[in-house]
Amino acid sequence: MRTLSKTSLWLGSFLLVLLAIGYFTPYGGFAINGATVGAGVSAQLACAGVFVSNRKLDDVVKNDILRLSPLTKWNKYKLDTVSRSVSVTALGLRTRTAIYRPGIGCTLLVDDTAERLREQAKGIPVPSTAERAQQWPLGDAVNLSSLPEGVDRSALDKAIEKSFTDETSAKEIDTRAIIVVYDGRIVAERYAPGFDKNTRLLGWSESKSVTAALIGTLIADGKVNLDALAPIGEWKHPGDPRNRITLRNLLNMSSGLAFNEPYDPGSDSTQMLFQEHDMARYAASKPLTHPAGTFWSYSSGTANILSRIVFENSGGTLASYEAYARTHLFDPAGMTSAIFEPDERGNFVGSSYLYMNARDWARFGLLILNHGTINGHRLLPESFVDFVCTPAPAATLKQYGGQFWLNGFDEKDPKVREFPHLPTDMCAAEGHNDEFTSVFPSRKVVIVRLGWTVNDGAFNRDKHYAAILAALPKP
Repeated sequence: MRTLSKTSLWLGSFLLVLLAIGYFTPYGGFAINGATVGAGVSAQLACAGVFVSNRKLDDVVKNDILRLSPLTKWNKYKLDTVSRSVSVTALGLRTRTAIYRPGIGCTLLVDDTAERLREQAKGIPVPSTAERAQQWPLGDAVNLSSLPEGVDRSALDKAIEKSFTDETSAKEIDTRAIIVVYDGRIVAERYAPGFDKNTRLLGWSESKSVTAALIGTLIADGKVNLDALAPIGEWKHPGDPRNRITLRNLLNMSSGLAFNEPYDPGSDSTQMLFQEHDMARYAASKPLTHPAGTFWSYSSGTANILSRIVFENSGGTLASYEAYARTHLFDPAGMTSAIFEPDERGNFVGSSYLYMNARDWARFGLLILNHGTINGHRLLPESFVDFVCTPAPAATLKQYGGQFWLNGFDEKDPKVREFPHLPTDMCAAEGHNDEFTSVFPSRKVVIVRLGWTVNDGAFNRDKHYAAILAALPKP
């Protein structure tokens, strides 16, 4: 299986190790660091779970946070429904607070104040959740009573049922939503108890693919070019070897920048996501370790650098970025539930923090399936969609394109596909907890699976998706 496939890769294992070291060595540096990170993760997830996904705090704690590490059972939570914030204290060592701002979700406080961040968000509209009468994807009407010719309803229902089956004692697979789109129509849709078509669900590193789409809208407008040097101010000094990095290199995860992605104690991802005011600046400060374009390395830092490129091209403020994303992608695509949470600087956390309902994740998949068009709008150049779904030259297993995962070759046996029973043209947005928006162009199919799978890869996508595809018409 993929070893570096998602923003929060090995997050649970990391927290267990880090918190164990930190909590049980109270005089060591890991104690404070472990508590700081543990409280930060918990505050961020609790805040968004309550105020973005409209879930009960107890439910978020029990079914999301406690699954990250059993040591989080000693967390103390303070939910303030007036200020709309959540504070978490980890074993009395550290308290962290995340605040909710309407329209843009939750932001973890690092070195700013809640007052200033609320001022920063003034004037940002709250996305409408009103039902739209038109048929999906333009609206919210979905007709499952009659399916397209050739769809085997019985086999499809059985495949969906098995996709929700969780026989693990800890319910570690925990599928929460599945949508199947065939030939532009939703042909199957199911939710776990407590979730429905309106529930915004975190995509984790699926966010990277949407960040790539935002870059694609800049390309469509002629504001940036794939093969131009990346417009990063920190790299402009004469003699800086990073000034040879192109936008293409960044999208292909082949920038050559140093970035420690796995969630080990003191990793770059942990530092960036839970202890930095400006995540993109932190990532951009990293030195070059390989010539640009020659070495593939999965990096959440890269996605946040890409997000800052959109931030700066949209006006350089949180309000301008939110308006740009809404106008150029979310609204014309019909993805009106989208909440892309920012860091304190005001930049969307392009690596990790996009919430949408399952139907909107399916709309995003349909946008890619249709080569950049949806609802009568061309939002992305067709050539850009081809690029993001083509293996990066430096990805030796052909497993990655431009912020999208592909059905590349298995690292244990490079002669076989990672998903041998799925089409080779799969192009997918993927996130921690086995969050997937998978596109199969040769089958005219999009499959969305959202959940909270503790062990990445425990949801057997090869088996379940193959069964779903077998119930749909073949070309």
